[in-house]
Amino acid sequence: DDIHRRRNIIGSFVRRKMNKRKYLIAFDLICFVGLLATASTILDQHGNIFSSSSFSMLGITHRDLSINLGGGDCQWTGAEPISDSAAENVYGTLLASYPASGMRVTWQQTAALTGIQVRDDFFALHLPKIGLVKTQYPHYEGIWSYGDNLDQVILLIRNPRWAMPSYHTLISEISYAHTWEIAYDEVPNVFTQRPPLEDWVKWRDYRFADEIELWGLCIDFYMEGGSKYWFQYDFERNGQWPFRLRNETERPWPQDLNCVYNIDCVPKAVISYENMIHSTKGPNELRKIAAVLRGKPGMTVIE
Repeated sequence: DDIHRRRNIIGSFVRRKMNKRKYLIAFDLICFVGLLATASTILDQHGNIFSSSSFSMLGITHRDLSINLGGGDCQWTGAEPISDSAAENVYGTLLASYPASGMRVTWQQTAALTGIQVRDDFFALHLPKIGLVKTQYPHYEGIWSYGDNLDQVILLIRNPRWAMPSYHTLISEISYAHTWEIAYDEVPNVFTQRPPLEDWVKWRDYRFADEIELWGLCIDFYMEGGSKYWFQYDFERNGQWPFRLRNETERPWPQDLNCVYNIDCVPKAVISYENMIHSTKGPNELRKIAAVLRGKPGMTVIE
């Protein structure tokens, strides 16, 4: 509820009430608050979130897929593709977020919790999208490649103060690709470099109003069970000319048919990236993920 409340304050209020100049003022406020609240956490904790001590923080003393070293420690054995025996009846989970919201950390932690590799909505399209799948849908960076293979959703949210600059960094590393061919060729550059400051400023000034709106609409999409904020033939779902995004006067919006026939899009858990990497809040945030997965067919979760 608190996350939804803050999302309404940051997303809906900014989107519906402010003109372009006030957008920039709001962004500065978000920058200031986000900087105070999360900068030191990211710098202090980012190097530790992948270590085996994370398991000790969770109070874990046993995991079937790892070697128990005693005293709450274990030797991490790595995640494996979901087994053929489990594939037929596995209870699938979709990890969804706005781009650059910390999904890399989330899928790594989820794989560590379950011992199961998380698949991507774009890559390895020849493999069935089952078990654990990550996506940025309905943002235009994501695709619905998993049909009706999945059964529930976990939604990841990150402060847009950090999500949007991180998103820009990622797309700059793939040369702002608009085709799969270019994007795939540039994949080795991902997570290796940062763009010049002037590139970020240009992109921010050009895209901020649209991206803060899409950030909020991606949350609305899942919290409202698939609210379709784009029009039928807007295949990129970004509202650019000759299309536009739906507005509040057109409510109720239609429901995405994927959320009618393929999956219940209302998330079973909402995860805060900032909480997940926090030294004291992190374990409880991971427990939320574990609780959603535990007991589901085909899922093995740390006890």
